[in-house]
Amino acid sequence: MALFTRRQFGATAAAATAALGLNPLLAQAQAQATRLRCFWWGNPDRDKRTKLLLDTYSKKSGTQIAAESLGWGDYWTKLGTQTAGGNAPDLIQMDYRYLFEYARRETLLPLDKLLPLADFSPQEKDGGKVDGKLYGVNLGSNSKAMVYDIAMLEKVGVKSIDINWTWDDFTKITTDISKINPGKYWGASDNSRWEQGFEQWLNQRGKMLYTAEGKAAFTRDDVAAWFDLWDKLRKAGAIPPADVGATNNGKVEEYELTRGLAAMSFVNSNQVVAFQGINKNKLAISVFPRAKTGSSGHYIKPSQMMSVSARCKAPEEAAKVINFMVNDPEGVKILGIERGVPCSAAARAALAPDLDALGKMQLDYVAAVTKVAVPLPPPPPKGAGEVENLLRRVADAVAFGRTSIKDGAQQFHTEVEGILARA
Repeated sequence: MALFTRRQFGATAAAATAALGLNPLLAQAQAQATRLRCFWWGNPDRDKRTKLLLDTYSKKSGTQIAAESLGWGDYWTKLGTQTAGGNAPDLIQMDYRYLFEYARRETLLPLDKLLPLADFSPQEKDGGKVDGKLYGVNLGSNSKAMVYDIAMLEKVGVKSIDINWTWDDFTKITTDISKINPGKYWGASDNSRWEQGFEQWLNQRGKMLYTAEGKAAFTRDDVAAWFDLWDKLRKAGAIPPADVGATNNGKVEEYELTRGLAAMSFVNSNQVVAFQGINKNKLAISVFPRAKTGSSGHYIKPSQMMSVSARCKAPEEAAKVINFMVNDPEGVKILGIERGVPCSAAARAALAPDLDALGKMQLDYVAAVTKVAVPLPPPPPKGAGEVENLLRRVADAVAFGRTSIKDGAQQFHTEVEGILARA
């Protein structure tokens, strides 16, 4: 990776600013009466960074920006309601799984002519494109990851996790850890209910969750094998029982790792910052365990994107805010690496000298995964959010013993086909 000096980085940002027509004095005068709303899902660390960035930009430009954030689950419910009611925020933090749905409903604004991304690679731009148009600007790249308590793994003789570790290795390690404090502490969280975990497991076997046409790309047997994997781990005491696993709904504070109930949890690589922020023990990240044959299943994706509502009354100003996030040295440093590894080489070079251990860990992790990554799969189709909730419900029913693995697999597959057919 080519290194950039601070002068070169400043020149890149200045060029981007000029391309946006940002004469500082004129921009500030024009923005005096501008009001924008920015909405994102997050955690305490992300909230703090984002609010600081928006405040900093407001002081520079005179633009007033109302800031609001929610947890992942509540976020999409509220965003959907506001969008349907014609009251969507101007700046919308967007996820790859929802980008196509919102863009094809014409609720997002194409950004190709509004925002220069000269320092982004084609791949980093493509993750935010729908039907050839840019609707989401990548705020940072990431991949799925296992976040773990270093000290707890060392207690069972594991000093580090090899990039080629297998599900057999995972089973042994989690079972050994669970013996330390039986019935009160477990090796890992229950990943059977996380749709992205199921997708990763499918990718390792050369399959996908969805086809490019928006259909289910997996079989009932695949679902049954997935449920069976976690059922065996649950019965072996390697993961928590159903009543513990069901309380994790995706918030950082709800994960078994954070609550002092497990040594490992399945997350996204950029989340290690948030997890470490509320965990006393030192954490690290690794790839997911893999099958003895097949691929890693990992792919590199936009951690989050920033989009602009099609109803935004000041789209040029909204684009300038995004530019401040991804191109301006001050904005880039405020956000840091919490949302993933910046796409701009200049931004990465500017951040590198000041990165702490967690930041360098993320940078190294994404670089390592990139070498073994599979291609970015087709985007989740309309209805994917409903599928995510469905898996959680059916996986819980299997875990609690309310339904068998076979019946649960059939129910999930049948209902997914129905959801996607009517979406």
